[in-house]
Amino acid sequence: MMYLAAAIVTAILLLAGSPSLSLALDRESLECLGCHDAAVATDVTLQVCSEPNCDHPFGIDYRNISSSNKGLKSPLMLPQSIKLVNNKDIGCGTCHVPFKQQDHSILSNMRNLYPTIPDPMLVMDNRKSELCFGCHTK
Repeated sequence: MMYLAAAIVTAILLLAGSPSLSLALDRESLECLGCHDAAVATDVTLQVCSEPNCDHPFGIDYRNISSSNKGLKSPLMLPQSIKLVNNKDIGCGTCHVPFKQQDHSILSNMRNLYPTIPDPMLVMDNRKSELCFGCHTK
């Protein structure tokens, strides 16, 4: 059941001309899409965020894009807590802790009840944009 929504999103995107989408997303990211909304950003890039105007893509090859984008760090320079899927792609687990059903609501409540602590759903503290600067140079 948890993959049903992700399967529906994938099928719609495949019908819309994204044959490489199913190859671009890892199992963990597909599981996340089972509950979280998604919108097409390009033919293979998805955007998922709870924040307004979220524009962070996933399902793309970070190694490839960082080689031509001077605003991104080399994959070799990423903090250890930032994990690329298959050592190259951006997935949900790149920035977020792995999903565990028994922990998800607890972590979500902690995030809402204690906004001054580091977000427990992120792989590292993002106060002062530390997580963002893990990959981005500016």
